[in-house]
Amino acid sequence: MSLNPYYRRLADVTRHLLVVVAFLLLAMGSANSALAQSYRTSELDVQYHRAKVALTSGNSLFEAKARIDRVLKALPDDIEALKLRTEILMGLGRKEEAIDDALVAVRIDPSDGEAQLLLCETALLNGNKELAKTALLSASDRTIDEIHMLVRLSSCAQAIGEISRAEALARIAVVQHATDPRGHIQLARIFARSQRIPAAISVLDKMVERAIVTENSIQKDPEFSVFYRAKRNR
Repeated sequence: MSLNPYYRRLADVTRHLLVVVAFLLLAMGSANSALAQSYRTSELDVQYHRAKVALTSGNSLFEAKARIDRVLKALPDDIEALKLRTEILMGLGRKEEAIDDALVAVRIDPSDGEAQLLLCETALLNGNKELAKTALLSASDRTIDEIHMLVRLSSCAQAIGEISRAEALARIAVVQHATDPRGHIQLARIFARSQRIPAAISVLDKMVERAIVTENSIQKDPEFSVFYRAKRNR
């Protein structure tokens, strides 16, 4: 007995929903599998954190590289480990390997702002300004709060020639981290390199007034000392 049009339509819709559900379950299974694969054991987590300490303390980049290599040998898709090794490789001057790791990190998670920042930095090191610009735009579209990342992004934008973006990122750093000198200094450098010396002096003067830095430290800076000393002697 053939089904009437209503039941045929209902059967078609049901089949379609079953296909969609099956696809979603498969995707969820793949995601869970990837998550399980990227989970560090306690031993690997110790290696990761020791590599990070070795990098930040400056004790030994070679030790940091050896430790993070162990993590990535077991977990090649560990994005945090990939980002850390990118920084280590940049420190070692191995720019071609560094950009390879940054590219893998971005492929794993294109929404990771830090991975995009690292890709921008490594692309600049390798002379690829087009890739650097693409990564900069992607990173700038993310919500980034960390002062060090904002300043580094601003420096990347400046290196590419995106001065307006560099200034905007530095201003965000200043607003979000008003007592941290790094954002103010980056903004002053942008002004100084754009030949906007009065604006640079204004930023530096405000830092001194707010006791964020001392006038003596500004005068010791090779870039600021020339025009800031001249300003004082006027």
